[in-house]
Amino acid sequence: MKLLALFAALLLLFPACKKDSIPADRVQTFTISSTANGGAYPITVVLPQNYSPEKKYATLYVLDPKWDLDFVASECDKQAAAQQREGVLLIGIGWGHDRVHDYAPVPLRGGTGGADEFARFIGNELIPRVEKDYPAAAGRQYRGIIGHSAGGLFAAHCFVGHNELFAHYIALSPSLWVGDQVVLVREKELRTNNTTGNGSFFLAVGELEQELMQPPIALFQKTLHDYYPRYTQGFYIARGLDHMGSKNTTIPKALSFYFQQQ
Repeated sequence: MKLLALFAALLLLFPACKKDSIPADRVQTFTISSTANGGAYPITVVLPQNYSPEKKYATLYVLDPKWDLDFVASECDKQAAAQQREGVLLIGIGWGHDRVHDYAPVPLRGGTGGADEFARFIGNELIPRVEKDYPAAAGRQYRGIIGHSAGGLFAAHCFVGHNELFAHYIALSPSLWVGDQVVLVREKELRTNNTTGNGSFFLAVGELEQELMQPPIALFQKTLHDYYPRYTQGFYIARGLDHMGSKNTTIPKALSFYFQQQ
């Protein structure tokens, strides 16, 4: 049990390993202090390639930007060009609290489980600021969120508990085991309301991920398939790769899927 607990903690804490650089003239930053949870969040805005101030862009909110924003931005550029699609406005949400506190919907690793308050911060404070100050198209149908591990857990939590915020969800190796699979439990409770929405959902997992990761992800994928026909869905298994090693494969796959929905 001690080894299992240690592994679970590592899943939530380890960073990504791949980075690319974003041209400085496409990056803007600001900090926003939340009245919802008291956190001070550093926000990184990445303008799309070939940006025009006359246009409005879809937004993709990126969790754990310190680890993943550069790579996501690089892949967005590649996918937009390859698929001849408009670029997207990326919003990297930095850490205003301990990340596990913000991303977990229940107490975990000594935290109090602040995912609902974090979601309220995004919906009531961050999104209005972004759609007021930046060339972001307003409305749920233009918004997406991407996260890995604990970030993937939060993306799935938003789909279940705060579905009004985003239409497009990318959950990579989500830690759905947290809280005795609390996200899956809440999905059943809130299903009637959520099945009226539409959008897209991309779910991915590494083939070699540990045993506690696989069953809830498989169950969530089946749930999406069975009960959410109004969502275009993608599911990908990164063959021969583990929790951290899969990310460099699953992010490009996810963004290819995402741009097909734009």
